[in-house]
Amino acid sequence: MAQPLTIRRYQPGDGPRVQAVHEAAMRAAGAYVEGVPDDDLETIPETYLDTAGTFLVGTVDGRIVATGALRPVSEATIAAKYSATSPDSTVELTRLRVAPDHQRCGYGGRCCDELERRARTRGATAIVLDTLSIQSAAQGLYETQGFELVHREPIEQSAEKVDLLVYRKELVESG
Repeated sequence: MAQPLTIRRYQPGDGPRVQAVHEAAMRAAGAYVEGVPDDDLETIPETYLDTAGTFLVGTVDGRIVATGALRPVSEATIAAKYSATSPDSTVELTRLRVAPDHQRCGYGGRCCDELERRARTRGATAIVLDTLSIQSAAQGLYETQGFELVHREPIEQSAEKVDLLVYRKELVESG
């Protein structure tokens, strides 16, 4: 049985564990690219917290085992990367990761739900995200969470051809 997950906002000092969870999850998915820096993970406060975004961590017994973030999407990014409009009300979900030894416990879904709740609270009307075709578990999670595949594009990553998959979820007001 899965242990309870506590979700909280990123705090100073979380960086090394966040990076460790990210790397372990990406390696387990076969999507880690050696030697390519993840600049946003080096500057989480500036990239997410100081820009109307959010970065969450999920903990079990006080240890970070999951991460996830939202950030505003610029008009240029949304048009180029997500083939959509209304950047003021669309946010990007990114860095959703679960440590390999805690996967398949529902933690990714819990983080996704909390990020969606926060997006709604901020007035977002849509969430966009991307993943790679080799990340089948991520695809399954996003589709279970109600995201729709809206674009597929071949890319080359580390001399390997994969598809970049773009997902979108319209946030319909409840009530």
